[in-house]
Amino acid sequence: MSRGVTRRRVLAGAAAAAATAALAPQLGCAPVARRRRAAATATEVRRVATACELCPNKCAVLAVVENGRVKKLDPNPLSPKSRGMLCARGNAAIKALYDPDRVKQPLIRAGARGEGRWREATWDEALDFTAERLRRIKDEYGPEAVLFSSTEGFQEEFFKNFGLAFGSPNILRHPTLCLASVNLAYSMTFGTVPSFDLLNARYVIMSGANRFESIITPDTMDLIEGAMNRKAKLVYLDPRFTVTAAKADEWYPIRPGTDLAFILAMLHVIIAEQRYDKEFVATRCLGFDELAAHVERYTPAWAEAETEIPAAAIVRIAREFADAAPRAVYYAGRRSSWYVHDFQMRRGQAILNAIVGNWDREGGVVPNSRIALGELLFLPWDEPTTERVDEIATRFPLAAKGDGAFLQARENVLAGVPYPVKGWMVYKQDPMNALPDRGRTQRMLEAMDFVAVIDTQMSDTAWFADVVLPESMYLERTDPLHMLPGIWPVVVLRQQVVPPMYDTKPNLEIIQGLAQRLGLGEYFDYTIEEWIAEQAAELPVDNPLEYLKKHGVYAPEGAPFYGKTLAPGYRFLTRSGKIELYSQRLAEAGHDPLPVYHPPTPIPEGSFRMVLGRKATHTHAATTNNVWLVEQTPTNHLWLHPDPAARLGIAEGDLVEVTSAVGSVRLPARVTPEIRPDCVFMLHGFGKKSPQLRRAHGNGACDADVLVTAWDAVSGNAAFHETLVRVRKVGKEEHRA
Repeated sequence: MSRGVTRRRVLAGAAAAAATAALAPQLGCAPVARRRRAAATATEVRRVATACELCPNKCAVLAVVENGRVKKLDPNPLSPKSRGMLCARGNAAIKALYDPDRVKQPLIRAGARGEGRWREATWDEALDFTAERLRRIKDEYGPEAVLFSSTEGFQEEFFKNFGLAFGSPNILRHPTLCLASVNLAYSMTFGTVPSFDLLNARYVIMSGANRFESIITPDTMDLIEGAMNRKAKLVYLDPRFTVTAAKADEWYPIRPGTDLAFILAMLHVIIAEQRYDKEFVATRCLGFDELAAHVERYTPAWAEAETEIPAAAIVRIAREFADAAPRAVYYAGRRSSWYVHDFQMRRGQAILNAIVGNWDREGGVVPNSRIALGELLFLPWDEPTTERVDEIATRFPLAAKGDGAFLQARENVLAGVPYPVKGWMVYKQDPMNALPDRGRTQRMLEAMDFVAVIDTQMSDTAWFADVVLPESMYLERTDPLHMLPGIWPVVVLRQQVVPPMYDTKPNLEIIQGLAQRLGLGEYFDYTIEEWIAEQAAELPVDNPLEYLKKHGVYAPEGAPFYGKTLAPGYRFLTRSGKIELYSQRLAEAGHDPLPVYHPPTPIPEGSFRMVLGRKATHTHAATTNNVWLVEQTPTNHLWLHPDPAARLGIAEGDLVEVTSAVGSVRLPARVTPEIRPDCVFMLHGFGKKSPQLRRAHGNGACDADVLVTAWDAVSGNAAFHETLVRVRKVGKEEHRA
């Protein structure tokens, strides 16, 4: 992958080198060859194994360090997850490390929120200030009045533990902004969240999972090898013609929000024609008779009217899929934060996979294998007993309590129910860009008595904080071991590559500093080295910690493993012990026990449905200030079909205004037939408010400004595709306004 080297740079560098060589005798410089020999003699080169943090994939990396400076990042070929690959984002970590816009020391706000007046502080001053403000809120309102939110990371566990030790039940994590509905749907069906053996599948169906463009390891590489090189068939459904659509055997620009109709019609065909795996269904599944009766009404002809996919194509795809089983998968994808009925669509996927018998078989849907890690024993705290502010136990009783429901939490905080929340601790997350309706998130921040952010950069959320505590970048710190479950499980070590460049600290040290000041130090009385040593002790290799420091990863021999759950008498981790096609637990919780189709909200005349997506060169809103990645994707545009563009008088590159019920943004138009006429699309992560992100500030438009607040009824997962917008061309006289 390119690491930001453009043709212009190469030519400029060559010209500069030639000029220097020509001027060397005049300037009294040593000959070039002699200088190179001298430099080579003095160069100290080290290769350090670590793990990437530029996206959630956690790929294994070999950092090349010359004279104390990271010069290159190579993929570690020993990792079965990253498959010897390092993408553009991973390579760009060098520019994240050496980014002059990094937060270099603690900052305390010196003016009004969002005004941008900061004063530099020592760590003692910043930690004293933070601890005192947290103590003040706790004394007046109780520990539950402080919210702790974070996104996934190797040191996130310390942050969560600090919130619990502080006494707050209000720990909010990223899943209800990403993958909560797919996780819950597969757990309710199979008792676990599986992986998909794309490497060995012969037939793959994907709904909006843009795997060739929004990279997830190892799925992207396996799909390339399986679908492209081994000629497995790929059927792709998406309102937009993505890179994955371009590589698929068949692409259908499905009407957004109707994927479940397509799935139910496939179930109708497979069951009516008895193409399901009868033995597997009889012995492993519960509720097939109820399912068969349920899908009788969901015919291909009915689905054609809903999805705009021809009924004949639905019938053929259903037959091909069943005939290819068990090496056939309906791929779930990762981000499932689409619609308010998203959980039931994912349930439909899981049920379709189950009845063709692809469970725990090569080329099918495979339960994840795991690797046991040791655990450091530390003093436990009393678990918080106060009701969570998001009321998850009553509003979303089946959802993951440890992750919370982010959007419900925001709405309750703004309303002051069931109790006031006055403080917000944020780790490695940017809610100002991650949540829909940025205006509401900003109002939530401004209503807080105190906000603290732990991050490497001045995010939009940090811009509205009271104190910013700078974390060392991943190449500057050592993190806990992390076990990545999967068909090919692996343990990775992220170890320090170079010392911190600035006055920054690892998250554990920040948490320990706060804990000591709040009388909680005994719960964090360990070092990162002690934590890792206990984790590594269980690995079946000699000197496991030294092994990991040398190799960076540990993977068991003999993987992948298939068929463990197919042994006679195996009990699935569901209430019945079987794969639950019909779910009594869902019925008891007041939800449909079988997936029921609900048509999407109609799009009014003159409006469009906003759909979102990702690109391989950016990770959410975290990388749009990285110089190498900005060179690859400088800004975002509004994708608009030529037919409505012509009606609106919009041409390629025109500035357009996009307006929803909650706000509006302006950005250039991309007029293209690669999107449905009733949809528009804009890339996430642009339009930053923070001026300290100089490349991202004001660059493009932020989708969070126009997205409305909506969530899935079962999991609480955000529903980002429920927003309807209007588009107009901005007149030339308005450009200057």
